[in-house]
Order: sequence, then structure tokens, then C-alpha cells
Amino acid sequence: MNHSPTQKRRTSQETREAVLAAARRLFFTKGFDQTTLMDLGEETGLSARGVILHFETKADIIATLYIRDYTARKAPLVERPQGSTHAQRILDFYFWTAREDAANFIAFPALWSVSAKWSPAVEAEMNAALRRMREPVRQELSRGMAAGEFRGVDIQHADEMIWQSYQHGLRAVSVNGGTPAMAVPQVFKTLEALSA
Repeated sequence: MNHSPTQKRRTSQETREAVLAAARRLFFTKGFDQTTLMDLGEETGLSARGVILHFETKADIIATLYIRDYTARKAPLVERPQGSTHAQRILDFYFWTAREDAANFIAFPALWSVSAKWSPAVEAEMNAALRRMREPVRQELSRGMAAGEFRGVDIQHADEMIWQSYQHGLRAVSVNGGTPAMAVPQVFKTLEALSA
């Protein structure tokens, strides 16, 4: 990148932010698979190698965008009528998740296809962001088990089962057409299996 004497040089963090902004635009307009490192470099004034100096892989770039999205999400506190079940509250959480996911749904197939290529550090960060986002589900599972609504199972395992059922539903919807909300019935089936 050429700098005139009056042009301020970007910091490493500013360059990372520029790459992420360009990636968000290109991944959602051109598509993940069709966007090259050279495209990202052209958008940010870097070479393809310059992009790789800030992110190990293109997969890490899309993962970083999702980590930011998941970290920024704040599950709404839904006041349910008296007598509502913990399963209903978990379904509410997943309908909220589906509404949030709708904005990024076009890139979901890319996310699944590249997740095996994430660096270990990005994988750990993604898992931590997802655990934080799903904390309300684990709380409802715990309360539901205490109330006898759910069978006594390991809460972490039950949470993971529910999450994987939602992800499985999303994969089916991304292939067959539809919206993320159409994945929530998979969650309902898993909750039925967990019911006491």
C-alpha cells in the first residue's frame, strides 16, 4: 500500500477492521466461495498476502464475523404468562435466534462448509461466543429439570443436542428453501425427547 507523507498509516487493528468490513460486503453480495483473497485485498488496499497476515484463512474471516454477531446478540427477556413451560421459553429463544439469523442466512452454507478449516483459536472463540449466547437455554433446562418438566440429563449435553437440532434444521432449510424459523420444529422434537 502506498502512503503519501500526509496519509496516516493504518494500525493492524484498523486493517483487520477494514478486511472484515470488506468481507461482510463481498460475502453477502458476491458470495463466500466467489470472493477471493485478491478481492478482499483490492477492497482494502492490501495484497492477498497482506490479508493473510491479519487472518490465517478466509474461513477465519467469516467465523470472526459470526463471532461478532453472536457476541452482540442479547436475548430478550420474554415475560411469559403464568403457567407457561420451560420448553415454551426455550422455543421462544430459538424463534428469537431464527429472527437474528435471518439477516445472515445467505452465508450459512458457506459457514458450514468452512468450519472445519478454522484455526484452533477461532474455533475456541466461536464455541465461547455460542455458549454465552445460549446461556438462557441452559438456565431454562436447569429450571425445567428442577420442576420435573425435563428428564434429569446433563444440562451441557442437552443444550448441545438442542443446538445441533436447530443447526440440522438450518442446513435442511438452506438446501430446500425457506427461512431460519422453519428450523425451530427440529428444536421442538428434541425438547419432546427431553421431556419427562
